Amino acid sequence: MGIQACYMAIDEDGLNHLIDLDEVDLVDELEELEEHNDTLDIWKMWDGLHFILTGSSASEPLEDDPLSDAIVGIHILDEENFIAAIGNNELPPVIAALKQLDLADLKSRFDPQQFNDAEIYPNIWTSESKESLYAELEQALTELVNFYQRCLDNNMHVVVSIY
Repeated sequence: MGIQACYMAIDEDGLNHLIDLDEVDLVDELEELEEHNDTLDIWKMWDGLHFILTGSSASEPLEDDPLSDAIVGIHILDEENFIAAIGNNELPPVIAALKQLDLADLKSRFDPQQFNDAEIYPNIWTSESKESLYAELEQALTELVNFYQRCLDNNMHVVVSIY
């Protein structure tokens, strides 16, 4: 199945509950909550999005970079399973940075060979069509912007899980 990224909207009480859990209980609770909460699954595109937005792999998040934060979150809850959170009050700069992106520029800079050379997960960048890969990245990006805006509008926090 591979490593996938899921973004989940969560209220204040729910986030506080997750923060108090140990790693094993946290993963179990997250999987249960994902069935009942507003979620976005961008599947395998998380590392590719991070790379096209920041020039680095998501395994090397950039400090104080809203584009990096958009993909991997801000506050680490579990480093081993990679679970992080973004507070509702932290969403505006993330959303603004995402909305300022020039999709035509991103598309023109998209080079699957660079993704392959940088070992961006998963190893699909030179085995699939450039157009379909970019279309997947752009769709994931659009869905992420819409999800974050919905969370902001509904006063929800976000939990990012990549495992």
